[in-house]
Amino acid sequence: MSEVPPPQIVENADGSKTIISYKIENGKKFKVTQKVKEIKVTEKVNKSVALRKQWKKFGAESNSAPGPDYSTTQLGEEVYLRLGTSWKKMEEEEEKKAKEAKGGDKMITCRICGGNHYTMHCPFKDTLGDNSSSATAAAVDSPAADAGAADVLAPGKYVPPSRRAGARDPSSNNNFDAYKDQRERDDAKTLKIMQLNEHADENTLRYELLFPFGRIPKVVVVRNRETGRSRGIAYVTFETEEIAESALNFLDGRGFMNLILHAEWSKPKVRE
Repeated sequence: MSEVPPPQIVENADGSKTIISYKIENGKKFKVTQKVKEIKVTEKVNKSVALRKQWKKFGAESNSAPGPDYSTTQLGEEVYLRLGTSWKKMEEEEEKKAKEAKGGDKMITCRICGGNHYTMHCPFKDTLGDNSSSATAAAVDSPAADAGAADVLAPGKYVPPSRRAGARDPSSNNNFDAYKDQRERDDAKTLKIMQLNEHADENTLRYELLFPFGRIPKVVVVRNRETGRSRGIAYVTFETEEIAESALNFLDGRGFMNLILHAEWSKPKVRE
């Protein structure tokens, strides 16, 4: 077998180089011609990194130029370590500055304490909320309730729907009967879907499972109050009772997200 001659490097007039090399594959000798052009790139690095790039190589790379061979080595992005315990605070400050630079986001303000959270999640709801509610109750039960009606209607003060002008007493029989009838009508169109995957949320049910049944007025996934994870149960209210019955026949025993669903009426039907 003939020996492979060493590669030849020819300097071109345009600054590029022509590299002529030979290789043997399957008993045949091939000539490989490559034209390359070196481009010098200057970058600022740490002093220790610059010194390390000047180290002399050894072994098969002993005659190579110092520094990494970019034809066989790919450099990753630089990673800066933040040592200390205040890194999280620094990230929050950077995020806040970025939001301010973009014009800022609409902040949530609690009506009780003025904090940056929803009123229903206020930690002072049991203390500050009781004072305001007791004061309102005292004003309503006192003989001077009529005289203080103007204060209730003062601008900027929340007035419950039952206390507004023209509202009916929610404890009256007429309102209770209307509420009961509406609740019974909703129950007649509501299904209870069980054995759901814990990753299935309201949007997943609407757009991936229930889309054949048109508009879905209400979808509620039952969740654990402490962890927020789904309990695998959902209540779905449809437009009509006929659509709900069709959905019941379609969903019961159907596979969805690797689980077999079980569907039933949210309130048992009364058989006549």
